[in-house]
Amino acid sequence: MLTTYFTRPATRAGYYAGPVGPYLDPFTDWLVKRGYCKDAIRHLLLGAVGFANWMQVAGGDLTSLHEGVWNTFCDHLAKQGRLHGTKGQHSIYWRGAKQFTEFLRAQQGIVATKAALAPPELVAAFEHWMQIHRGVKPSTLITYRQHVMDLLSSLDPQPEQFNATKLHGFILTYAKRNGRAVAQTRVKAARMFLRFLIATERCQPGLDAAIPTIAEWRLASLPRYLPPADVERVLEACNGARPIDIRDKAILLLLARLGLRASDVASLKFDDIDWLHGTFTVIGKSRHEAKLPLPQDVGDAILNYLRQARPSVNDVYVFITAVAPWEPITRNVVKHVATRAIRRAGVEALSFGSHIFRHSAATGLLRQGASLQVIGEVLRHRSIDTTALYAKVDIGLLQQVIRPWPGATSC
Repeated sequence: MLTTYFTRPATRAGYYAGPVGPYLDPFTDWLVKRGYCKDAIRHLLLGAVGFANWMQVAGGDLTSLHEGVWNTFCDHLAKQGRLHGTKGQHSIYWRGAKQFTEFLRAQQGIVATKAALAPPELVAAFEHWMQIHRGVKPSTLITYRQHVMDLLSSLDPQPEQFNATKLHGFILTYAKRNGRAVAQTRVKAARMFLRFLIATERCQPGLDAAIPTIAEWRLASLPRYLPPADVERVLEACNGARPIDIRDKAILLLLARLGLRASDVASLKFDDIDWLHGTFTVIGKSRHEAKLPLPQDVGDAILNYLRQARPSVNDVYVFITAVAPWEPITRNVVKHVATRAIRRAGVEALSFGSHIFRHSAATGLLRQGASLQVIGEVLRHRSIDTTALYAKVDIGLLQQVIRPWPGATSC
């Protein structure tokens, strides 16, 4: 199989005779299936060969990789000036080694570069409990993980030793050094972890009440949104014929027409779409399932992507990365698509990213006469208080919802 990438027989024979030899053909086949082109595969093979040779010299074993080994290899590349390319990107040696370790992990169950990041048994039990009893998404649990591990390392690895004073100080110290948003995330993570400990009888009851609340003044700011004309300018600026343009147009229409979250778009699967009835299912926060209408232009854009631009990979997710390795996109990709589209259209916005389309969809509905209850249902808010933010962009609606000052006449 290497004959496609290396023409010299001596070169191929040397690679096959080395420590990476038994893995070369299946690794090459794995790269082909992931959508890499010929030149990219050749470079990645060189990186894999270099990594395996380094492992042999270092006395390592390809069947027992862990983060410490990976970090040492990166240090080795850095000392040789081969960690990064001329433009600051990771070199072919790094990328080849990275893909090779991913291949080993997929084929042999080897935990390669992130072994040391595996959560402790107690944290893993907490994450399992959150998924079963709270329906929390894995992406949220990953966000919580570091906060929970910090709590255990800062206080005591034995939860039965926790007390209200320690917990209170842990949160306040962090809040003084960090912004409000990230401090609130730590509060949520710590509180949920304590509720898990209490439910499983691992700590004293009532300790979750010791976690202080970070002050937040709801509805204190205006929603940042784009006027309808600017939304259309963004969509019109994404009419290219390249596969990535076709994909991005479908993503942007889902954001603009339906106000979906970035995670909603990234997690859309083929089974979620009911083409016959023109609907699709979204599984949002806390595993809440909702069926939404599929507008004609949105459906047409998705269908065009599936027919003209989607890579031929066997995956249940609708949207796939535009370059190899071909795999489902993440919510960060969706955010990047939205930011890039706004900038390309030359639209001046107070903020960028995918969420501005969600705010834009809501304010557009409001100005078309939709009630806050209807908007809340479209955006799948669990509380009308969340939707009330959009009342601030409509003076007429504000006059209906605010209470008159006692003894004063109405304006």
